[in-house]
Amino acid sequence: MPSENPETCKDKLLYFSPSEKHFSYFTDSLIYICDHNSEGSMGIIVNRSTNIKTIDLFNSLKLKVVSDLSQQNLLLGGPVNPDAVFVLHGKPLKWDSTVKVTEEIALTTSGDILESIASGDGPLNYLIALGYSGWNPKQLDEELVENVWIQSPADYEIIFNTPAKDQVNALSKKVGFDLRMVSPDFGNA
Repeated sequence: MPSENPETCKDKLLYFSPSEKHFSYFTDSLIYICDHNSEGSMGIIVNRSTNIKTIDLFNSLKLKVVSDLSQQNLLLGGPVNPDAVFVLHGKPLKWDSTVKVTEEIALTTSGDILESIASGDGPLNYLIALGYSGWNPKQLDEELVENVWIQSPADYEIIFNTPAKDQVNALSKKVGFDLRMVSPDFGNA
């Protein structure tokens, strides 16, 4: 079993510190970290909506949706494996391919959760994303030392109950400063 870093980012939100020098794929991204250990790290961008309607995913899978979907558009979870569907969700944590992140949050990749959501028997809180964000061993640790990311404790309300476009502002309010105003760049006065 991979050893977990005592300074783990698991179950934290990371915000990409904008750089005045370089634009990044992760600019203005808020990522929920699902795992961070000696084998690497992975998370889901929770604030980047796509133009793909969630109902279109269910229709393409020939799943009849019998109740309103809480998520209108799919999220872009990250650049790794963007054709795969990842569901970050709250309780229950019971599906076939579910990895429990905490007692309250899990990540599932099996189709049975989509069937349950379609039938109205799925979790109340969920985010459906295409792809994920991943780091090689120690890569995220190095980026944290370089001040590439701002860490914050996870906030269930921000992750699941705040519209994607408002999540960075909500987290900024919670931490007491505007995350968009912090830069990893430094200079001389």
